[in-house]
Amino acid sequence: MMLAILPMVPLIGACFLCSKRGRAINGPLTISTLLLILGGFGLVRVFAGQPITFRLPLPGPYGPTFYADALSVLFVLLAVFLWLVVALYAPEYMKREGGAGRFALWTLLTLSAVLGVFLAGDLLTLLLCFELMTIASFFWVIQRGDREAIGAGYYYLFFSIVGGLFLALGIVLLSVATGGLPTFGNSPVTPLYPTMFAWSVACLLIGFGIKAGMVPLHLWLPRAHAVAPTPASALLSGLLIKVGAYGLIRVGAFAGWGQTLGDGIRWLGPVLAFLGVGTMLVGVGAALLQSEAKRLLAYHSVSQMGYILLGLGIGLELGTAGELGLLGAIYHLFNHALFKAALFLGVGVIYLHTRETNLYKLGGLWRRFPVTAFLMLLAVLGITGAPGLNGYASKTLLHHALSQAVATGIPWARWVEPLFFLVGVGTAASFTKLYYLIFLGKPTPVKTTTVRSTRLHLAMVLLSIVMVGSGLAPALFPKVAAVPAAHGLGMAQAATVLGGLAFWNFADVSGMFLTLILGAIVCGAGLKWGVFHWQAPRWLTLEGLVKLFIKGASAIGRKGVAFYRLVGAAVGSWGRRLSSCLYRAFTRFDQSRNATIGRIRLVGLSADAAILMLMLTLVIACSVLNSLVRMF
Repeated sequence: MMLAILPMVPLIGACFLCSKRGRAINGPLTISTLLLILGGFGLVRVFAGQPITFRLPLPGPYGPTFYADALSVLFVLLAVFLWLVVALYAPEYMKREGGAGRFALWTLLTLSAVLGVFLAGDLLTLLLCFELMTIASFFWVIQRGDREAIGAGYYYLFFSIVGGLFLALGIVLLSVATGGLPTFGNSPVTPLYPTMFAWSVACLLIGFGIKAGMVPLHLWLPRAHAVAPTPASALLSGLLIKVGAYGLIRVGAFAGWGQTLGDGIRWLGPVLAFLGVGTMLVGVGAALLQSEAKRLLAYHSVSQMGYILLGLGIGLELGTAGELGLLGAIYHLFNHALFKAALFLGVGVIYLHTRETNLYKLGGLWRRFPVTAFLMLLAVLGITGAPGLNGYASKTLLHHALSQAVATGIPWARWVEPLFFLVGVGTAASFTKLYYLIFLGKPTPVKTTTVRSTRLHLAMVLLSIVMVGSGLAPALFPKVAAVPAAHGLGMAQAATVLGGLAFWNFADVSGMFLTLILGAIVCGAGLKWGVFHWQAPRWLTLEGLVKLFIKGASAIGRKGVAFYRLVGAAVGSWGRRLSSCLYRAFTRFDQSRNATIGRIRLVGLSADAAILMLMLTLVIACSVLNSLVRMF
């Protein structure tokens, strides 16, 4: 029963918020605190290997099923914690932005849908909550109400709806392939039709990949994050894109974590790994060229999701030895949610005081905002993988998983390893650029306003405490949460593999420091030579290519329509002429006239009719003659 109650609590809170309009009440903060207590005490036993299942007894063929194992509870607690942090931050921020009540309402409705996704026991329930989440979060994106926000909102809605359609198609194909809709916790599945199962997995990969910001399906993400209010951007990047990754983990469970994939889906591991590498490269490359802080962070959400996809791909490809890949992906999901939310909230503090997010119009702000500068430094060090922060721990796990893939002789893993290092350098360079231009660069005459920052900083402090704690004790989170989640998915040796891993070895620490140093050098060179000001030609960017494709398709379509109309007009004209001639020819049969055939004179009879009668007589005569010949 607890599983059905948790998603209902924010929904009830939203109704209460509507009834108490105009009163000073922080509904999201109250609801998130309550959910953190309920979830923490009510679901903690699943980490001991006791999953919970509940089916809502509704009349009819469909009854929503809810399921909680270590993986889903981990995501639930992460979601509720982030909502609590943002609920602490948002009132002060939205007081300046406007529409605080409206934002709080959609925040609660989105939380209800997100909890429904993570606690869904089957794909149909997950799809229902997924679509509700899309609708509720759409109003975050259009919160500002201007033309840019509305455009980005519809862009977000279009991609999300397409993702939902692929999920629906994948669910239908999966039910056909397996003879029924599989539920979570009863995986892997044994398909009756392997080819159909492979197609269903491909559709689910696309649907969840869109939400995860996977290249080339990421185009909605930078637009949406750039226009949404900062608290919404923190949740969009910190958690909502994790819904896509969560779905991909569940799809991997249907395929089979911890075992060799079947013949029809052996492509799943390499494809996920290739998509992950492409997502990492495109995200970090685009981020380096951004001048707007929120767009830079949005592209790094794309890049960091690439790390997660790579870990999932390695885990599936290695099969029975893929524990490190899955553990690294889950760990990085958790860490990315923390430091990316902190970075967005830090940029939001600067925006509230300066009304500016263009990096080249800021500078030297550490003197005016020392607390924000310190807290953002922790987040920057976290995402770049500095030892002692949480990003170092999860990236170390992922790097060990990649090294294991190289050692096992997987061909593509050898060229992925240098790209992994390259993306790390690019990440360090772009965040050195972000931090330097905001806080350490030459002071600019930007005007600042006085804003109370206590609650804003308190929200960032909560995130920083968890980041530092996870970084100083890197094995704690995997042992407590990630290993039970992997065990529930079929990785029985996850604890053993993790126990044999040393986070603080010289090679990993020195390699990470080398990455940071090279990143700082690349940043300095880029700023000095103006490389970061380079704007790629529109046709060279993925967005530009998509627009060119759409314009080309539209032009071809217009030409095709014009040609169709021309041919139609010509055929119509020719048809009208032909029909006119035929009409005149046939009307002759109705015209009476006099005619003479031999000595017979026909009066008042159509000559054409007489000719037809004569021809009919000849045909009958020939038929009779032919019959007589056959008889004799």
